[in-house]
Amino acid sequence: MVIRIILLVTTGTTVIYPARAQQDTARSYNFSLDECIRYALANQNDVRNARLSRVASREKIKESSGKLFPHANINGSLTDNLKLQTSLIPDFANNPNNKIPVQFGTKYASAVSGQLNQTVFNSDYFLGLKAARVYDELSIRDLERVAINARVQVSTAYFNVLVSEESIRLVDANIAQLQKTLKDTRARYDEGTAERIDVDRIQVSFNNAENQRANQGRMRQYALDALKFSMGMPLQNTLTLQEQVRNFTAQEVPDSQAYRVQDRPEYSMQRVQTDLNRLNLKSKRLQVLPSLNAFINYGVNWFSTPFSDLYKTGFGYSALGLTLAWPIFTGTERYHQVEQARITLQQSENTLANLDRQIQLEVRQAYTQYLNNAASLRTQEKNMALTQGIYDRVLLKFGQGVASSLDVISADSELKQAQSDYINALLNTLISKVTLDQAMGKIKAE
Repeated sequence: MVIRIILLVTTGTTVIYPARAQQDTARSYNFSLDECIRYALANQNDVRNARLSRVASREKIKESSGKLFPHANINGSLTDNLKLQTSLIPDFANNPNNKIPVQFGTKYASAVSGQLNQTVFNSDYFLGLKAARVYDELSIRDLERVAINARVQVSTAYFNVLVSEESIRLVDANIAQLQKTLKDTRARYDEGTAERIDVDRIQVSFNNAENQRANQGRMRQYALDALKFSMGMPLQNTLTLQEQVRNFTAQEVPDSQAYRVQDRPEYSMQRVQTDLNRLNLKSKRLQVLPSLNAFINYGVNWFSTPFSDLYKTGFGYSALGLTLAWPIFTGTERYHQVEQARITLQQSENTLANLDRQIQLEVRQAYTQYLNNAASLRTQEKNMALTQGIYDRVLLKFGQGVASSLDVISADSELKQAQSDYINALLNTLISKVTLDQAMGKIKAE
């Protein structure tokens, strides 16, 4: 069970620590859970990318604002008329019915012009600016969602390490007891008061316990590597934890009704998406309005037959004016675009309403799971205490010669099973509490 949950953690993902810490090698850290979370918020890859997306959204707003400023451009041209075009004109001097071939223009021509354009009115520009600000809010909510996920991942990985350490503590206690029993049994065997089979049976149990201890040590190291990965910390760094599992086991049962769906980042993101769809519908409707632009330009033309005289005399020109574009009728295209935007808005509103119900169901599920796991943990704690007492009494009777080595092995097996059930219940309770807090929106980005 512990291995399964560790694998799930590794497949999942107020800045204090510098982001360049990821590039450091062979550094040592001694962190609490809060410090691990702060490190992750500064260094985890998903959080850093979400923060960059936040910066990009601000640039998007500036881009939309920039469309309202004047736009200027300069154009230039140089033409070599290799062969001038010939036209036919009437011969007005002699006979108008006769056509005379003539060529207009010069071999070389050049022009430079500049124009300044300013949008006076365009509904898309102003709606686009408002939409960019809403999009910026969407990036803020996404950053919150990623940061909350980082907190959940780190907390779950942190608890995996603590539970692994608790499991090692229990195994070490078993080994110490079995080592003493094995030593006493060997002494009794040397004295002739115990049989060889008793020594061998205790030895087998002791060997299994040592192998279990080695396995637990490797699992703890893997859990620690998984924690470092969820934090965005290089795996070659050394990380030790300040807290123990008992610092987190005494938690109050939360009120299952003390939450708001608005506290969930997924709900806020869907609400912002609905606002974007509403703006899109408004944009489609306002496309019927005209757009008005002002312009001013100035240019110079040069003409010459020899290239050497081309830029000796220029002929300037300038204009100032307004342009109006009014899409009076565009077939039925705009109507269907408006209908599509209206349908998209209705879908997003339906999704928002359904998300409200979904969050309520998630909270009830997480609350039920937490209560079940907490109850199971209390039961397994009692069972472990009972089996420990049985084991101690069997050892005492075995030392007095009124119990067999089979009784010891049986009691040891029951104790190990009770400890395993306790470890699983402990891990499930800690993780289900994190899941419940996440479902209720209790875990904040900062």
